[in-house]
Amino acid sequence: MKTLDLGVTYYERPHEAGVSEAQILRRTLQWQLPLDQTAFILVDVWSEHCLASHLERTHQITVERIVPVLEGVRRTGGLVVHAPGPGPARRYPDHLEEEVGGPVKPKADWPSQEFRRKEGDCTAFARPKLENSAEFDRISKERDIEPAVMPVGDDRVVANGEALHRLLERRGVTFLIYVGFAANICVPFKDYGTRAMKDRGYDIILVEDCTTAVEVSDTTPDLLLTRAATIDAALNVGYTVHSAALLKALG
Repeated sequence: MKTLDLGVTYYERPHEAGVSEAQILRRTLQWQLPLDQTAFILVDVWSEHCLASHLERTHQITVERIVPVLEGVRRTGGLVVHAPGPGPARRYPDHLEEEVGGPVKPKADWPSQEFRRKEGDCTAFARPKLENSAEFDRISKERDIEPAVMPVGDDRVVANGEALHRLLERRGVTFLIYVGFAANICVPFKDYGTRAMKDRGYDIILVEDCTTAVEVSDTTPDLLLTRAATIDAALNVGYTVHSAALLKALG
């Protein structure tokens, strides 16, 4: 059985009272990951994005870091799964898994529809609504998988988390290595993202330098939200690695 000799990191919280947050330390576990029980998941690695600065970073990360790792996974015969969202996914019928289920919808009775839509007595709590530009709508409708990581060969494509779960169950996969964007939005919060799949019982590993967050004016200079998102992955979701370590493990 092929294995990946990989050191995965996490944050260890002391199980005692009166300790300091400074004592929550990064630890490393050396794992022998069975390749046939491991999948490489690409979340929303899109060809276009409405945020030009974000797209510039994601394209560079994709070409310089994700592509070499992806090629290594394919060389070893590992399972590659593209999760770009329902619209882009359906453009790849030759690779597409059966689309089943979908996002869990909240109950319709509470909170009320008036509150959710910020209508009636709730309008005072609505955010200002910005109109979409034509280009914004075009990108949202037409974006595709980044050309550098298009599905090939035995790659699979999923449109939602239930399809991903059924694929992994069928293949006997329990370890998920994640790359993609954005580190603070789609990667953790999509139904095929890290938190949802953790809740289904999988072990999650995020490749820290193969992702980036959507930053804001306060955080852009130092990419603070990216740093926070990768730390959160190691503290609350699962484990993290760097692409260099993963490439070494892939040989």
